[in-house]
Amino acid sequence: MQVISNFFGSVMRFIYQTVSQMFPEPEFISYFAISIMVMTVLYKLITLPITISTIKTQEINAKIQPEMQKIQKKYKNNPEIQQQKIMELQKEHGYNPLMGCLPMILQLVLVYALFRVMRTPEAYMFGSGVDINSIARNFFWIPNLSNPDPIIFGLPLINGLTQYLMFTIMQPKSSGEGNEMMQSMNTSMKYVMPVMIFIMTRTFAAGLALYWAFGNVIEIIFRLIIKRRDRGKSVKELEKEVSEKGKDK
Repeated sequence: MQVISNFFGSVMRFIYQTVSQMFPEPEFISYFAISIMVMTVLYKLITLPITISTIKTQEINAKIQPEMQKIQKKYKNNPEIQQQKIMELQKEHGYNPLMGCLPMILQLVLVYALFRVMRTPEAYMFGSGVDINSIARNFFWIPNLSNPDPIIFGLPLINGLTQYLMFTIMQPKSSGEGNEMMQSMNTSMKYVMPVMIFIMTRTFAAGLALYWAFGNVIEIIFRLIIKRRDRGKSVKELEKEVSEKGKDK
């Protein structure tokens, strides 16, 4: 993790130096805050192919829900065969449940690495020879992004709300019976996770909370655009696009 923190510290230092040469530093938002936001955009663009594949596999799963519910009803007294038939159906349509975990794993790795960078930017971003107190780290109402947001309902609340919107957009629309457990889990995640994130980000360095909130906003926009573009596409069309992207990799 030390290596990853050093890497992202170097990336932020490069962005900071580039941005600081482009225009005078605004009073309300520091170069430091701008660097975090630029790095967030770059990260989201780099991982966009993974995001697209994840969204499409989620859409495939949503579209095959009626078939899954038929299997659940048919084999409701035989859970072992039911699970086997569902896995066969998912495999047939190219749905991989692990794909939904990959973006989350990458996000957690980056958050943990950035936790160190935000806490001690002089060590990872600017170097020991720089007086960190001479570098502005403000962002609108936040005087120092290396410290937690002084306003409880600032970035922590934005994080919680954007995470709720993410789950709302991601949650597949399902109908019929036989899927109560999955719906219950999705509903729990939709309400519990945003609250947990709100509580956690109250103690995080505000720079990390800024990265997380801004990243959520970008991903919500990406997901809405992709979902709108894919609206009306059949399962076969989505499967073809996912397989083509897999070959490109």
